[in-house]
Amino acid sequence: MKLLLENWNKFLREAEDSSENMLSDHRGAAEEIMANTLSAENAFRDEAGDLMEEKELPPSDIEFEVSQADSPNDDVVKRFYVSLNSGKRSGFLTYYTDEELRDMHLYLVKGHNAGFAIKTDGDIVSVHNNSSLKGLANKFLSEAKQGGGSKLDHFDGFLSGLYRKHGFTDVSEVYQWDEGYKPKDWTYDSIDIFNEKTSIYAHAVENNYNVGRLLTLTAEDGFEIKAVPADKVNQYRYGRPDVVFRKL
Repeated sequence: MKLLLENWNKFLREAEDSSENMLSDHRGAAEEIMANTLSAENAFRDEAGDLMEEKELPPSDIEFEVSQADSPNDDVVKRFYVSLNSGKRSGFLTYYTDEELRDMHLYLVKGHNAGFAIKTDGDIVSVHNNSSLKGLANKFLSEAKQGGGSKLDHFDGFLSGLYRKHGFTDVSEVYQWDEGYKPKDWTYDSIDIFNEKTSIYAHAVENNYNVGRLLTLTAEDGFEIKAVPADKVNQYRYGRPDVVFRKL
């Protein structure tokens, strides 16, 4: 995922002076790259309010069926694929082929269309919940870490607070929003940039939010990024968050 995004950002820089037609040719690929980070937000959205109120949810009483990358279970692979693409918002997800899923560690909740995958490099992907189950974050993230999951990426928002709470505190990279690669069905929900539970920039912009010149902002975990504070605040206000890469 990160390599794909790096390649996409490289393309955006190189295509800065190119025609709109050239950008259109690459938009489909860009949507696929970015869409995978939305599946976790959809899966854990029911827990956003509890996170804001600092409530502790009881652990979910669930069991997983597992397919390991070095010894894939074809039945689990097939059902994981169906589970991943069974939701109303499945268009937001990256559609891995059966062969690609076979090369990942798959965790599928028994009897439900919910689960997650871990690539062999520790990247947690395809987190999804297309079932009636709620309160899955603690169980999913705990199991993912035990299974070798060590990094993930997401749009800034309530997932920042959730993932930080579960130990993913190392902000290794940030890609700023670009209209060129937004998912076509993006809903533009406003994000509170001043709340540390919903943004990596909470403390970076709290005293200079109306500054209209380029500054070096120190975001979460000391990550430095060049941005215009006033523009960044407006960007988040209109539902255009940056992409955050995290590690344990």
